[in-house]
Amino acid sequence: MRDKVLQRWVKQPPASPEIQYLRDAERLNAWEQLGERTRVLDIASESNVTAGLQAEAVARVDFSPDAIDHARDILGDDVDRYEVTDPEKPDLPFPDDHFDAAVSIGPYDWKFLDIDHLTAEVNRVLESDGLFSFSVPTPRSPYATRGRNRFRYYEPDEALDIIAPDWQLVDYDLVFQYPDRIHRIVKSLPTTMQEPFVDFSWRATKELTKRDRWNEAAYLVLGAKPMEYDDSLESALECLFRQAEDNGFWDTHDSKFIRGLDYSIDTGEHAPAGPADLSWTRDDTIQWRYAPFALMGAMQWRVSERGTDAVDEKLRDQLAYFEDKLADDPSRIGMPSYGVGPLILSYALADSVFEEEYAEMARTLFDYSREAFDFSHAEDSLLAYGWSYLYEQTGDEDVLAAIEDALWEINERLDPPSGTFQFDNGTTRRHQNQMYTIWGMARAIEVTGKTGYLDSLELVLDYTIDERMQADGAFIWEDVAQPIRGWTEFVIDFFDRRPPHWDFLYECHQTFFVNAVTHYYAAGGERDYDRAVGEAMAWIYGTNALDADLTELSGLGVPMRFVTRDGHMDVPDQMYKGAYEVGSYIMALTNLLDADGPFR
Repeated sequence: MRDKVLQRWVKQPPASPEIQYLRDAERLNAWEQLGERTRVLDIASESNVTAGLQAEAVARVDFSPDAIDHARDILGDDVDRYEVTDPEKPDLPFPDDHFDAAVSIGPYDWKFLDIDHLTAEVNRVLESDGLFSFSVPTPRSPYATRGRNRFRYYEPDEALDIIAPDWQLVDYDLVFQYPDRIHRIVKSLPTTMQEPFVDFSWRATKELTKRDRWNEAAYLVLGAKPMEYDDSLESALECLFRQAEDNGFWDTHDSKFIRGLDYSIDTGEHAPAGPADLSWTRDDTIQWRYAPFALMGAMQWRVSERGTDAVDEKLRDQLAYFEDKLADDPSRIGMPSYGVGPLILSYALADSVFEEEYAEMARTLFDYSREAFDFSHAEDSLLAYGWSYLYEQTGDEDVLAAIEDALWEINERLDPPSGTFQFDNGTTRRHQNQMYTIWGMARAIEVTGKTGYLDSLELVLDYTIDERMQADGAFIWEDVAQPIRGWTEFVIDFFDRRPPHWDFLYECHQTFFVNAVTHYYAAGGERDYDRAVGEAMAWIYGTNALDADLTELSGLGVPMRFVTRDGHMDVPDQMYKGAYEVGSYIMALTNLLDADGPFR
């Protein structure tokens, strides 16, 4: 029976104008999204969709031998290659990056199709600038009334979840249909009497899309492009370990990471038009959070399935540098907890991958940190983060006991009415501190198995998305009460002073969130934050105020540090790129790509 349905779908019988309207609306919108292309993959669309694709070469995949034979009879040489794949495991028999576009009008509502696997396969075979146009029905479709036993119907959020977090939505069309009872009446009318209703449907479709009225659409035609996390990770690693003289972060003289790179904008504009407008210089200032974060990101990559031994010598040199600075007395350089925690993690992971013994140094830092810090500041949560990796490496019961105590102490800082953790430091409510706290608490939950604390993380993650995430995917630094905000902005405007901190949107804040969600999932969390993760990463690559890929803009291989909400990059004390930001960026990309990770 299923094969007959698939075969019949290839060439649909003639239909009344009201029914044909929907077929045309999906087909025409998909064609418009795709435009002219070189190599297009059609995944089991109705044959009229395939026949009208503007491309030099078209390949078609169907989900049964009968369906592909029927498609070949209809389309003939219009299609260059025909293939069949199993809908339960729809592997695509094409190499990586083979097509510059793909289209699938119809199949995503079939319940027997593994859409997650198919979407991942489409991502694999598309080029980095490729576009995938596909359609899904919503519960507003008149067919949903009687078709839910055979077909899927997606609310808009559910449809967007299909592509999260590996795709960026770049185009969409919202298709109108009449409700079921009206639809049945209209399609039963004589053909000439249906035309005014069809004309209205076309106008309504344009209006829904123009006004972003997603919840009134009967069908969604979505255009998405792949997020090229692989290329981004490779570029970020190359930048981190590139020598500072060439606008990287590696100091070849002292064999360590530098703090960062400062920039100036040569054009005098608020934002650079491209890397040619930027002048980068090394920043050798010592701040003990920066290099530890960079090392932490690099070590998490190193032990992942993506890791290689390509930079092992430099990793060992950086570990040796810190060991020289800290071994005798970790307190003598005044390293804060948000430097110590990442270093404990780094030495613990180094012990698992290198032949040298690094666990002893991790234990020295653990003993020091347990006495020196009391979890009164949000950054202290990163100690629990580091301790969790030490415990996994050594199984030390003293470390486990400390983690259990830390979990209790951190959770006691949760303020449910505000949806945030409240520590003693004045910046406790700021986004980065909330995310660091989630990192530490989630890892503590993961290694102790105390999943009863997961709802605390959900409270803060939900607040972060609901109150701090903007429509473009960026997270504001801190939400401030409107009276305070209004007065501050008035004073700033009057005296022409530096923008307030809530106007700054930082690339690192996006990755802090991604890493927080990663650890929440790893700890056993079941709430779905994939779409928010995808939107957070999409902001880096183009949905920001500049409509620009911040990585391409910098010319470094890593994103620019910040954009103000009105598109400025010229605030003097913020014009740099810190090594700690690169570390978190590498962590996020590694987490998103990990084959055994929560996003796979």
